[in-house]
Amino acid sequence: MTAQKIAVMGGGVIGMAVARALALLGAQVTIFEQQHIGAGTSSTSFAWLNSNGKQPESYHQLNVLSMEEHVKLQLSHPSALRWLETCGTWEWASEVGQTELQQRAARLQSMGYPAREVTLSELQRAIPELRSTAVSGSLWHFPAESLLYPALYLARLWADARAAGAILHQHCQVTDVQESASQVSLQLENGEHWHGDRLVVATGRWSAEFLTHLGLQLALTDASQPNKIGCSFLARTAPQPLSLGTNLISPQLNVRPDGGGRLLLQALDLDDLADPAAPPATDSDVARQMQARYRELFDDAGSLQIEQIVVGQRARPADGLPALGFVTPHQRVYLAVMHSGMTLSPLIGRLVAEELISDSPSALLTDFRPQRLLGKTAADFPTPVHYFPAAQ
Repeated sequence: MTAQKIAVMGGGVIGMAVARALALLGAQVTIFEQQHIGAGTSSTSFAWLNSNGKQPESYHQLNVLSMEEHVKLQLSHPSALRWLETCGTWEWASEVGQTELQQRAARLQSMGYPAREVTLSELQRAIPELRSTAVSGSLWHFPAESLLYPALYLARLWADARAAGAILHQHCQVTDVQESASQVSLQLENGEHWHGDRLVVATGRWSAEFLTHLGLQLALTDASQPNKIGCSFLARTAPQPLSLGTNLISPQLNVRPDGGGRLLLQALDLDDLADPAAPPATDSDVARQMQARYRELFDDAGSLQIEQIVVGQRARPADGLPALGFVTPHQRVYLAVMHSGMTLSPLIGRLVAEELISDSPSALLTDFRPQRLLGKTAADFPTPVHYFPAAQ
């Protein structure tokens, strides 16, 4: 049987995971990336792997299985650089958020998700520099959650895909796509063409724009405008003398290690100000607020130097759930766009590849077909009133 010839549009975590899985199943895979690997949302992610607050239940289960898939992938490369740290998450909430946190934790426990209420002394043993005055309400630990280093993860995905024969074209713009009963064709900006059996559109926040080539409208959150649903500040620090080896979610800041003593910081309540066209400077009011909150959280942790603040732009379907499936009559163009791509990518890569190679739909993806979003805009879907950390 002749191997399928499949193009993957997009070199972020979803595109690379799909390309890897397809290549491992024997497909002839060509990846087209308009910039370079990981240049889009994958490079501006807090990269917290969790199913902490994901609804409905089918989406929660998809994330749980994906967390397990990440661990299996790391274990299958024991001698490689570690891109995954299953270090757990510590969380508490502001006064107004405490009821939501307790209800969420109870719901997770009822579904068998590892979650336990902890004491302040337990938390301070894990993070000795944490000020007791910064902590309030119930404290929770989610031990199965992980942090991921996106660049190392992408390197692993590409190394596996390349070893299985995949071809990558970076700085390559696709300007048009055509589908017929027998093939799908791509026109490239340099005048060349690609012809093959199928196309996977994994272009993240550019997915709606790309689908216009096929005359399709896709309801996707607009991540080009300042808003807390589509955009988020992400600050990277200089190395800090802080003994933090885990993920911390607090009303003041979300803080995680980023290798070599560096930290990543988020302050979701500031995200209404997050404008992709104007990322704040390291001496801006946003930076000063983050520095003040850091001092509020940690004692004797040194003077925080912020080296960069970027505005992450989320690839979020308008209802918050993944969009996975064929979007054209001849079933030659397959869409794969989602929020929580860091968590979902290894499982989604495998499931999408299996669907394409076997022509058999996966029951795990039934609730996430893209037809619910086609022919609509984001205005047709309700905007979340409250965006809590675990919605990431």
